[in-house]
Amino acid sequence: MVAHGSRLATVLIGVTVLALLIPGTSVVGATHAPAAAAPALVPSSSATPASAPSAASLGASVVARLHADHAPMSDVFLPNFGARTSVTNGVVQPLYSTAPAPMGLGDIGVVDEHGQNVGSISYTRSVKASVSFNSLDPLYLGAAGPDQFTIQENTVLTHVDVLGDTATDYWIQNVPVYYAGEDLLVFEDNIWNFSSPSLNFPSNGIYAHGPASFFIGNEVYIGIGLVSYDVAPPFTITMYNNATVYQDRPTVFFNYTLTKGHSSVSGSYDFAEFNSTGLAAPTGPAPSPTYQINGESVNPTGFLLNDAEIMIGGPGGGSTTNFLGISGSVGLWTLPNGSSRYADVPSAYDFGTDTGETSAGIAEYSSGGSSPVAELGSGPSLLYPLWGVAGSVPSGGASETFDVSPSNAFVFIAPGGTFNSSAAAWAPVPTSGRATYVLPPGEYSAEFLLADHAPAAVTYRAGGPGPSTMSISLRSDSRLGVYTPLWALDNAQLAAISSQGSGSARDPYVLDNNQLSPIDPLFGEFNDYLFPVFPGIFLVGTTDYVSVEHAPTFEFSYAIQPEAATVAALGLPTTNDLEQNYYAVEHVSIVDARNVTGWIFADDAGFTEASVVFWNSSYNLVAGNTFDVMSQALILFGGTGNTIWGNVFTPVSAGAPDPAAIGYNDSQFALELWESGDLIYNNEFLTPITAVTPTENIYNGALEISSDVWNVTMQSSRNVRDVNGFDLSGNILGLNYEGGNYWNNYGTPSDPTGVLPYNNGGYITVGGDYLPLVPPSHHGH
Repeated sequence: MVAHGSRLATVLIGVTVLALLIPGTSVVGATHAPAAAAPALVPSSSATPASAPSAASLGASVVARLHADHAPMSDVFLPNFGARTSVTNGVVQPLYSTAPAPMGLGDIGVVDEHGQNVGSISYTRSVKASVSFNSLDPLYLGAAGPDQFTIQENTVLTHVDVLGDTATDYWIQNVPVYYAGEDLLVFEDNIWNFSSPSLNFPSNGIYAHGPASFFIGNEVYIGIGLVSYDVAPPFTITMYNNATVYQDRPTVFFNYTLTKGHSSVSGSYDFAEFNSTGLAAPTGPAPSPTYQINGESVNPTGFLLNDAEIMIGGPGGGSTTNFLGISGSVGLWTLPNGSSRYADVPSAYDFGTDTGETSAGIAEYSSGGSSPVAELGSGPSLLYPLWGVAGSVPSGGASETFDVSPSNAFVFIAPGGTFNSSAAAWAPVPTSGRATYVLPPGEYSAEFLLADHAPAAVTYRAGGPGPSTMSISLRSDSRLGVYTPLWALDNAQLAAISSQGSGSARDPYVLDNNQLSPIDPLFGEFNDYLFPVFPGIFLVGTTDYVSVEHAPTFEFSYAIQPEAATVAALGLPTTNDLEQNYYAVEHVSIVDARNVTGWIFADDAGFTEASVVFWNSSYNLVAGNTFDVMSQALILFGGTGNTIWGNVFTPVSAGAPDPAAIGYNDSQFALELWESGDLIYNNEFLTPITAVTPTENIYNGALEISSDVWNVTMQSSRNVRDVNGFDLSGNILGLNYEGGNYWNNYGTPSDPTGVLPYNNGGYITVGGDYLPLVPPSHHGH
């Protein structure tokens, strides 16, 4: 078994632990020594620097430097550079207003006093966070892995002596990463410097650290734990961010306890010892560092908060993820100075603030009682204070059940009796069509939408009078056309989004394609790194024959806040096209589509966003389509036996006010293959980057070599090849033979004419095209 990334072998299975325990230190979760009193000092985050750059420009600069340093972005847990910070009358405001957000629990130092919020400042040497999962179903194709997500305990350590400077803030991230499909839990951590608007990390700022840890430039410290576990739900992971003075230097320990049934194991998987003096042997102990929760002001970055949070989000790089189902709970505690017992945080929102990774499809409510936690369930990710804050929602959960037909209809729920698109959040529906959402008691409004079906809307009171079960049946109406995405999570859901067919090889389902107007702007939702929540087509685990003929463009406008303001501020186009995603499917044929296009945000480069993505999918066909490539056109990962034939990949401009904000602008990608056994021929590659077969597994970092076939033997263009019931014949350049592909850079110094196989300057790592197509005018040159 290989751990996350290719750097380390997994050395831990089951209940055996290899922990990085430092002699003379305590491991919270196993044992703990009481913390000393907090120092009496003016917090370093008490003022906002007047010269602080905008969060967006800083974020672009940091991400650009990370890419330049070849940072493994799935190991980088980015701050929320999209922060919309405000401080009103000495009280900080939450940074997130709508989903997707870092769902979980966040204490930002704001408490209710006599019905009014006030800011408070508190200190602690240890923050404890716990997440219990009873069931999990994450699925999102645009990040590092479809079933992969992070659990982040994020805290800000102040008064850290670094080279004699104690006016410092360091963001400490204790991050278990979970691979749901493999039941694998891997530990990682990040440390960021929040002491100034630049976020520049001193190159000699850390004196000693764990053996599997490293710096990326002057941006971030990354720790990879030497421990991982094979563990399936139900389980509980409890994390401890501990701060102490060790060997006279301020030191952070990343500790945990994993509980499965009646068994538990505790350990410390990494540590970071800050360089307080620059001397090999300090002459005395450094001042004690302390975690701060500050509800009065932003920290020295000028846009982030000193908070404590436990959240669930995408697998690094500012990514997001979607949960089709989840059940569990999260809790957050701090250790009062001078005490050996943890105390509940006095106030909490149902989301974190500082982190950039997010999630959707998680509904929360407070358990109430003397020691509240947040209960997690499938439903809309609505954002609100859970307890201890003025305006907190009532504790306890009230359930409402909807019997939805067709079961692949989309549900959006907003608080209040009037549906508000800007406040609404997506609520997943199980394939059975019976969806139960448990939310705080109150009034809600819901909309039910599906392409080629008339929408429905209801208002209901959770926990109030009236039925707790409603039947919602959407009437078929082809006059409305495709105004929502087309999702099918199993074979049974295909019929509801198809205009004809039975799913057989002779009579495939033909997906709806009559898009008459832009897609509803509800589906333009994205997170602060512009990772989109919704693909336009999303087929999961289907094995019936499906024909995606003349596919809709899924074009939409960013017409809802805050998305509309975000794209305008970043210099991005105001329209885009939703992607097509296919996960673990067979016998899908995408044929004869025109203008398959769409752009991705520059900060998202390196992840699996593209106009069309196939993941772990085999025996599919992509034929006769025109890709107008703004960023990336086509990615295939982990499958085999797929055929790519007769497509034209043409670079086009996204028309952005700021072209640099578009990913791969002027370097558009046509094809990325992360799998073997595919056949690619008779295509026309006109993009700057034609085809790439990387050597590293994007999912787990393991070394993998893709071996595919890039041409057929020379034969008449009248020959016919049958794939999924489609007859493939002819030559894309009008020649009388079939062979390989037309490559616009064949005949350049990197791929000189006559040198075979064509391999795009080595980017096709095994084999290549032994019979590249050459227009008649090029013969003899």
